[in-house]
Amino acid sequence: MDTPRAARGHERPAPAAFSPVVPPAVEIERLAQVFKALSHPVRVEIVSALSACAGACCGDIVRNLPLAQSTVSQHLAVLRASGLVEMRGEGRCCHYRLAADARALVETAIGQVFAARGCGGQTPNTLQVPSGACRKDTE
Repeated sequence: MDTPRAARGHERPAPAAFSPVVPPAVEIERLAQVFKALSHPVRVEIVSALSACAGACCGDIVRNLPLAQSTVSQHLAVLRASGLVEMRGEGRCCHYRLAADARALVETAIGQVFAARGCGGQTPNTLQVPSGACRKDTE
């Protein structure tokens, strides 16, 4: 019979010293959208290509990628939802360009993640972990 973890003396230490300071939930969702948009190599390639030009028609983007038009459109939709890419319809062509604040958006997102403080207000570089505070998962 399996004994509960607490009864076996393997309680997880109380996280009293850990108090993360994170942005509000809405801002966390925004950060997650930006990181999700950049989490796929094709989307990174699209952002990189758009950063080198004033914009491109969807057909031009598709011609430069080894993917179906529908797949490229799905990637562009994720990039648009994140705010990194803007779309303008011109007749039957959808013209995409990097959002004016895309670079600032990514830099801000990264800065907010690494600026968050936890563990008693100490930055990760100066974090002092008390011996025995962490346990191995194999115990």
